[in-house]
Amino acid sequence: MNNDDIQFNLLGNLPIHIDGLGYINIPCIRDIFSMGMSKYNAYLSTLLIDKSMFKDGELSEEVTNFDLLLGNCFHDESYRIMVFKALELFFNNEPRLYAEEDMFKILIGDGEINDTNFPMIQNAITLGNNVKISKEPEYKAANKHAQKLIDMIKKNKSKAPPKKEKMDLHSIISGLIWKENGQSLDSILNMNIYQIYNGFNTTNSIENYHHTVSALYAGTIDGKKIKMSDIHWANKNME
Repeated sequence: MNNDDIQFNLLGNLPIHIDGLGYINIPCIRDIFSMGMSKYNAYLSTLLIDKSMFKDGELSEEVTNFDLLLGNCFHDESYRIMVFKALELFFNNEPRLYAEEDMFKILIGDGEINDTNFPMIQNAITLGNNVKISKEPEYKAANKHAQKLIDMIKKNKSKAPPKKEKMDLHSIISGLIWKENGQSLDSILNMNIYQIYNGFNTTNSIENYHHTVSALYAGTIDGKKIKMSDIHWANKNME
């Protein structure tokens, strides 16, 4: 499935087909809260392992994200247990381990996770959970003095306190629950994370559009500076 198909399925709260493995289901907010948000985030972090998080030179260019997952599962039992629980959650099917001499495989149903379908799994989970994997910018030193400056910048960044987010999933869900939008507590808790963020962004767009139209009618803003087609609430989210 391409990203358009995946997003349509996510908006309709439908499962996403992964070639050779079956269907991924993004759990609803109610189920996530029941298991615990910290546990759910731990599941996401294990499946969304990314080689870009490692420093240059630490890994060969030929190493894939799936190689990292498989290698960690092979050498770390606690990691493997976490990965298998995460896969069972999203596939509604218990994964199996195949190990024979130097052969190591992760099986689900009648299929095998591999370098071809693992990127599909990561993509579906990333889209379904509104995940943005941040990557540190690459600093390239022109000389020794520049390298010292770069090292100092990195050191200071590591000591800096994390920025406090003005909004998070909890505050967004809380806002949607109490906002007059035709939804109820029950209906919102039965949505998946993709639907929650989609609802939040669309609600914002509708409100901004209505406020702008009201201001135009009241004459408090200059209509010549606004192209209504650019601010319509049904426009695609460009974030």
